[in-house]
Amino acid sequence: MFSVSVSRRSASRYAFRPRLWAVLLTALLAAVMVAAGCWQYNRGVQKQIMQLEHAQLGSQPAQELASDVSTPARGQLRHVQLRGRYQPDLTVLLDNQPQHDQPGVHVWTPMEMADGRRVIIDRGWLPMGQSPAQPPDGLQQISGNWRTLPQPGMRLGAEALSCATPRPSLVTYPDLAAVRCLFGDTTLNGVLELAPDAQGGFGREWAKSGANEIPPSRHFAYAAQWWLFAATLVVLFIKMNLKKRQNHD
Repeated sequence: MFSVSVSRRSASRYAFRPRLWAVLLTALLAAVMVAAGCWQYNRGVQKQIMQLEHAQLGSQPAQELASDVSTPARGQLRHVQLRGRYQPDLTVLLDNQPQHDQPGVHVWTPMEMADGRRVIIDRGWLPMGQSPAQPPDGLQQISGNWRTLPQPGMRLGAEALSCATPRPSLVTYPDLAAVRCLFGDTTLNGVLELAPDAQGGFGREWAKSGANEIPPSRHFAYAAQWWLFAATLVVLFIKMNLKKRQNHD
C-alpha cells in the first residue's frame, strides 16, 4: 500500500491510498482497453484505404482469371474477367450479411469455365426472405473483383462440411472444404464480386460495404468505446481510492 496526501487551504486533506495489487490490475486493464481501441482505430484506417482501392479497381484493366487463379491476400483484390456458364442449381445464400441495418444475404452462384473449374460468383445482396432471380443462361463473359473467401470476425467451433443431404441452401461463412462440398472439387479458392454493371446481379455496394467486412465507421465506434471504458476505469479507480479527511485543530 502507498499513500499520497494533498494539502488544501482549508483544514481538509485528501489521501490517495490504493493497494498495490489494485494499481497493477487497473493499469493492466486500462492498457488492454487502450490497446484494443488502438487496434480498432488502425483497422478502421486500413478499411478506409481498402475501400478507396476497391472503388478504383473498376477503372483498371481486367486480367483473365483463368490465367492466374491465385488467391489474393486477405484484404487485397484483383480486377478480373472470365467466360463461363452459370450453374443456377447450385446457388446458395450466404447468411448474416446486413446492409443499411437491414438483415440480408449474399447470393452465391458458381460459374463453370471451359476447363471445368468453377468460380463462386457473389451476385450481390438481397433482403432476408427474398428469393433470387435466375442468372443469365448460356455462355457469359463477366468481370469483377477476385478476393478471398469472406471470414467471420470469430469462428466458434469447427466448420461443418456441406456435403450432407439434403444440400443446404443457406450457409454461414463456409471455408474451402465446405465450399468444395457445395460446388465441387474443382472450385477455386476465392470469390468473385460481380461488377455493378453486370447482368444477373443484385445489390452490389461493394466499396461502401467494405467487401462484406465490418465498415470503418464501426471500427472507429468500437475504438471510441474501448477508450471510454479505459477512461471510466481510471476515473472510478481514483474516486474509490481518494479519501477526504478533516483535521480538527
